[in-house]
Amino acid sequence: MLRRIVLAALLLSVGVIGPMAQSAQACPMCKVANEQDSLLPAAYMYSILFMMGMMFTIGGGIGFGMYLLGRKENAAIEGWEQSAADAEPGTDGMLPGGLQPATT
Repeated sequence: MLRRIVLAALLLSVGVIGPMAQSAQACPMCKVANEQDSLLPAAYMYSILFMMGMMFTIGGGIGFGMYLLGRKENAAIEGWEQSAADAEPGTDGMLPGGLQPATT
């Protein structure tokens, strides 16, 4: 019920306020610079793309690193479980590394 109320309020606000919104104007210095120099808008565009690219590159690198770390951890856990299941207890009843065998 709350979700429907929030959705209705959002749609109503966008429908009422959206048509009344005016387009944004640049600061006077940017407006004058854009009117005088034809290469400046392209420079602004490339600077924005560069800044966005850096954010996504850093965020993607951190995310990819976390993904690799998780895969490495899962492989280590599976390898340890497999070696513990395959290993036979030594003469003292202990697994290699001093671990107790699982009793079933």
